[in-house]
Amino acid sequence: MMAKQWTDLFLWKQFQRGDKNAFTNLVNQYSDVLYGYGQRFSADEELIRDCIQDVFLTLWHRREYLSETTCIKFYLMKALRQRIMRESTKWRTMLPLDNISHDKIDFSIDLEDDSNLTEPAKLLLKTYINKLSPRQREIIYLRFYENLRQDKVAEMMGLNLQSVYNLQRNALLALRKLIDYKSIRDCLIVLPLLAAALL
Repeated sequence: MMAKQWTDLFLWKQFQRGDKNAFTNLVNQYSDVLYGYGQRFSADEELIRDCIQDVFLTLWHRREYLSETTCIKFYLMKALRQRIMRESTKWRTMLPLDNISHDKIDFSIDLEDDSNLTEPAKLLLKTYINKLSPRQREIIYLRFYENLRQDKVAEMMGLNLQSVYNLQRNALLALRKLIDYKSIRDCLIVLPLLAAALL
């Protein structure tokens, strides 16, 4: 982990100094990651690609004024999330962005890459997760799939730390209530996760 942070910090510094190769490396390394993340908010591929392009263009033009970061992925994910929120909502309403509920933005979780679960278990768990609110799904994704700490989740979602704790707890409690334990033997692997997260 420390090696990755050092590499990210070095790459970021080179990019800030105007190194076009470092910028190209950033684009190549994180474009697919950002596209996958963007798909969780919107099925509009053109919107996602435009937002990713805008994020990178803004980075390049403002590179000299950006703060240092040891986690480029988090920095870019946060920037993309904000961009998608702005672009998605401004076409739906004329209200100021501060008045728009982020629950109006959908958020999906894909379990295809979770090798710990059997296919029937993935389908069942996905059904339960999709019954949660978009914000609950997002916090589960950020905490348990991206492994972000609560303070990073708070920064990402624009919440205070206590709100993140509350939202995570409520999401996991809601998920626990939804699970039909009699018909979900293949999903027993999630029970320790839920129990540990609720402590």
